[in-house]
Amino acid sequence: MTLRFPTQTLVRFFLLKTLGLLTPAIWLSTAALSQELPASACQRFPAGSILSSPQDRRSQHGVLEVDLSFRNFLDAAGQMRYCYVSDDGVQSPTLRVYPGDLLILHLKNDLSLPPTAAPAGHAHLMPGSCGSGTMSESATNLHFHGLVIPPVCHQDDSLQTLIQPTDPQFEYRFRIPADQPPGLYWYHPHPHGFSEAQVLGGASGALIVEGIEQANRLIAGLPERIIVIRDQRVASTRVDPAKPGKDLSLNFVPVPYPDYTLAVIQMRPSERQFWRVLNASADTYVDLKLLFDGKPQFLGVIALDGIPIGYEDGVPRNHVLWESHVALPPAGRAEFVVNGPPEGVQASLATQAVVTGPVTGLAPTPAAARAAPANGTDAAGGDDDHSPPRPLATIVASASAVEPPSLLPASPVPLPPPSLPPLASVKPVRERKLYFSEQLQDPKDPNSATIFYITEQGKTPKAFDPASPAPDIVVRQGDVEDWTIENRSTETHAFHIHQAHFMVVESHGVPVHQPYLRDTVNVQFWNGYSAQYPSVKLRMDFRGRGIVGTFPYHCHILQHEDGGMMGTIRVEPAAPSTAVPMASK
Repeated sequence: MTLRFPTQTLVRFFLLKTLGLLTPAIWLSTAALSQELPASACQRFPAGSILSSPQDRRSQHGVLEVDLSFRNFLDAAGQMRYCYVSDDGVQSPTLRVYPGDLLILHLKNDLSLPPTAAPAGHAHLMPGSCGSGTMSESATNLHFHGLVIPPVCHQDDSLQTLIQPTDPQFEYRFRIPADQPPGLYWYHPHPHGFSEAQVLGGASGALIVEGIEQANRLIAGLPERIIVIRDQRVASTRVDPAKPGKDLSLNFVPVPYPDYTLAVIQMRPSERQFWRVLNASADTYVDLKLLFDGKPQFLGVIALDGIPIGYEDGVPRNHVLWESHVALPPAGRAEFVVNGPPEGVQASLATQAVVTGPVTGLAPTPAAARAAPANGTDAAGGDDDHSPPRPLATIVASASAVEPPSLLPASPVPLPPPSLPPLASVKPVRERKLYFSEQLQDPKDPNSATIFYITEQGKTPKAFDPASPAPDIVVRQGDVEDWTIENRSTETHAFHIHQAHFMVVESHGVPVHQPYLRDTVNVQFWNGYSAQYPSVKLRMDFRGRGIVGTFPYHCHILQHEDGGMMGTIRVEPAAPSTAVPMASK
């Protein structure tokens, strides 16, 4: 294969050579930035590589059309990698669209995996044109996380759609809602029972709805940097209390335990940038902090989970939350302003420790047990989610640093106010309580599989059954409800719902003021003896005009979701008296 070295690559080479940072690994990764991916592999950069933003695919004249091939590759450590590759060889491109744009995505399942039996409770034949064959590790689909689009075939259905390696290209075709808030979203596979393996293997990509500078003029004109954090199984067999449950990578640059060879982020001295960070981990929490000479710096949070801060107030405004750290559950996103280090300052990006519970080891789910390596270093359960403090990247400030490839528009037109009243001002039509719980498949056998549940109060806990036609909850489009989510287990869970957003109004029974919307929220673990379970109260927004249909809610620790911690909700058409006005197209 012929290597091509454009000007940008040569600039990286001479900059690192001058700074004395040109290690063989970094040189190889710098060269690799200009390579096309081999057709048969899911390439990963060497540890210590320079971080570059994923390549963009931008809509043109109101349409973004992309061909993606879903592939797998067994790496030298025996771990299965997964990836989306565009027709021109770009891995996991960032999809950039505007409100009102048409997105057409052709997905070809090119997995080469031996068919295996589905885990107990997962095996079933998919009916209709959106499903073929039995659910297995060779099947896949796509979920467009955070978009308020219909949960139907060829749009955002993850319950009935299965794409097999023998199927032709599957077309996803939908229009971004005209009132979709501008911000960071993402796409990933969602075949129940096998979501963890595919996302853990690297199957994910960012999706950006443009226009966030219209909601906050303070970031207009800033260079933007996309960082996708992914987790993967730890290859090391070393026994160590500080060993993480999963390794992490940034834009496919691994930061592996135990050496933690850091990725390299280049910035110009004291430069201000807009960072868009996606925690695309299957199971791992991160709590990000920026350090200058070991001291935490403030991060100016502009948006969470795709929604600009202050957008919910009904009047978009130039609002910034200055935080010393930003905690993200799996699937969480944060967009924030970073004031870069002066030249000569030792700067780094790191994650603080995240305590996920007092448990020291739950038994694996059936799917996780099959996917775990033979040495048993990645059994599911408490230690598998262990997230100790660890560095992620070193930040090198230099006047000749290569700039990120994208800039936010410098002269934005203000974003029109939302068409619906602020969620905080709407009286909920009803309240519900749901709770997370777990149990061993065989209570007498501590090594038996763990079964995970999410249950509405008053009903009997049951693991998700993909063959069941009945939804667990039914609401009407246009409704607003308050849901209390309780955690009755001794490990943390991350509540997520498709097609909708919510506002946190209480935490552990205490009212909170959080004037922003989320689609994924952490629910703290129960300590095992307190009379009150940890909980959050969420104001659920079912007013979106395109969400009629059936879709899931679940724990976004995908090991738990695959293990049964998922339910379904059906949104019925609005009653005539509560119909929501259509947003302008």
